[in-house]
Amino acid sequence: MEDDLLALGAALDIAYFPEASSHMQPGPYDIMFVEGSITCPEDLSRVLDLRQQTTTLITIGACATSGGIQALRNWGDVEAFKRTVYPSPEYIHSLSTSTPIFEHVKVNYELWGMPDR
Repeated sequence: MEDDLLALGAALDIAYFPEASSHMQPGPYDIMFVEGSITCPEDLSRVLDLRQQTTTLITIGACATSGGIQALRNWGDVEAFKRTVYPSPEYIHSLSTSTPIFEHVKVNYELWGMPDR
C-alpha cells in the first residue's frame, strides 16, 4: 500500500505530529488520531488541550482504546516498579494508573489493535 499511503499523505495537511516534525500548526483541527494511553500528567494535559481543539477524535491501537500493556501496572505498586526499573525514580512522574483516552475525553471513533502491526 506504499503508493496509496503516499497519495493519502499528499492529500492531507498533517498539522500536529510531534514524533515526525518539530513544526506543529495551531488548531483547530478537523480530525485527530491519538495513540498511547494516559500514563503521566503531561499525557493528560495534552489530550485535554488537544480535544478542545478538534472536531473528531479517533483513538488508534490497544493503548489508546483500552490502556494497553501499560495498564498492567494498575494491579501493582507503581512506586515499587519505578524503583526497580529506573536508576533515579525520583525523576519519573507518572500517574498512579494508566488509562485509555476515553476515560478522560470524548472519543468519536476507536480503531482497535496495534497500529504498528
